[in-house]
Amino acid sequence: MLLQFILVARLWQSVVADSNNCSSSVTISSQSDADNLRDCDTLDGSIIISSSVTGIITISNVEQINGAMTAEGVSGLTKLIAPDLDTVKGALTLDGLDSLTTLTLNALSRVSSGLTIADNSRLESLDFEELEEVDGQLILTGSFKGVSLPSLDQVRGQAIIRGSSSMSCSTLNGLRSDGVFRGGYSCSAGSMGNSLSAGAKGGIAVGVIVGVLLLLFLLWYMLRQRRQRNNSRGESDAPPSPVLLADEKPPNSQDKSISSDEPQRFSSHSSFSPPVLAKVPVPRKAIGPLPALLDGRSIHEAPHAVTPVQEYHELDAGPVFSTHQRPLNSEG
Repeated sequence: MLLQFILVARLWQSVVADSNNCSSSVTISSQSDADNLRDCDTLDGSIIISSSVTGIITISNVEQINGAMTAEGVSGLTKLIAPDLDTVKGALTLDGLDSLTTLTLNALSRVSSGLTIADNSRLESLDFEELEEVDGQLILTGSFKGVSLPSLDQVRGQAIIRGSSSMSCSTLNGLRSDGVFRGGYSCSAGSMGNSLSAGAKGGIAVGVIVGVLLLLFLLWYMLRQRRQRNNSRGESDAPPSPVLLADEKPPNSQDKSISSDEPQRFSSHSSFSPPVLAKVPVPRKAIGPLPALLDGRSIHEAPHAVTPVQEYHELDAGPVFSTHQRPLNSEG
């Protein structure tokens, strides 16, 4: 009795676990995550393939996904196989899978939203043998050599199909004539034959930016070198300053007179001999009339050249004007 109870409990736990796996969105990081969906005929959520996935991912027994199925930028994914998948009610997007070589969706018949398979540089063929209806846009671009859509009945959104130069658009053009593409259609071969991955595009963008920066730096360096050469040439062509004597004054900008008789002195190493400005004599202070000379009690007035000398003598009886008497205390 106890053993039966244990078996029932384990079976119940397994059913609950499977129910939880099928009722929500799932992120697949390895094959073991995909194996957890093997008991889910219908997944109520979405499937997201992690960018860390490498190698082959096989999703078995899942027939309907009520959400989306997305794998973007998963560079290590080489093969994606979902042999039982019939309906995706969300968008189906496989973009930027650089290593993807094989895509197997043989049972897929309907995508209720858009179907986008783009920028998968190593994926050379697309075969959707059972695909009948795409309610959104249909974008198939890459290095495809062939695209097979034999059962396609309608595409309600815009259809853009581009492949390598060896791809033929004749069959797809026939579908357009049958009115399959209802929202616009374009098919071209060769324009995307050399499509680049997202990583390659990023590398090219970085290379272009670095190249532009190097070009600007080189242009700035050349202009700087030219400016320095011009400055050094201007300094070498400038006349040297004259060496002035101790009693000489610097030349005045307003003094334009130049003396040819004045000796010129310049630095010995100069090869250019500029003219030396003439010295301006400093006028002396004018001398006034001679001062009066005082000698004892006699007063003498300095005579002029045209004025006769007149002497004044002082005697006991007062001043006497005479020419034959000598003045007292007179210096002979």
